[in-house]
Amino acid sequence: MKSVKEFVSTLNCENLLECIFGLNSMDIRVYDVLTQLGCGRVEDVSRTLEKRESSVYKSLQKLLMAGIVYREKRVFNEGGYCFIYKPVPKTELIREVLRIVDEFCIRVKEVVGEFAHDSNSWLSGMRDV
Repeated sequence: MKSVKEFVSTLNCENLLECIFGLNSMDIRVYDVLTQLGCGRVEDVSRTLEKRESSVYKSLQKLLMAGIVYREKRVFNEGGYCFIYKPVPKTELIREVLRIVDEFCIRVKEVVGEFAHDSNSWLSGMRDV
């Protein structure tokens, strides 16, 4: 695990999304392809990335859980259905990242304040590790 200091010095768009949403580079590549295509099925993204559908599906599930893609069910007149995956608008993703970062900063300041007032409680928890 990287320290926050190291993370800040190497910060870029990809590792920010990795940190905030727990994504990996494949997940981010899938998200990028969806933003380029506008939307797509697992097969479309798989073909574009030249990756197996099972790998793309796994990344899409992580992106769904993170809330940065959504899916719509398309029902065919002749029977059957498929799922179409769409990325959330970039402005919405940016808003969510900033909200999470703001929450993180507030919480860090609270913990630092606790440490400033009573360092024994913070350090005693460290001894138990």
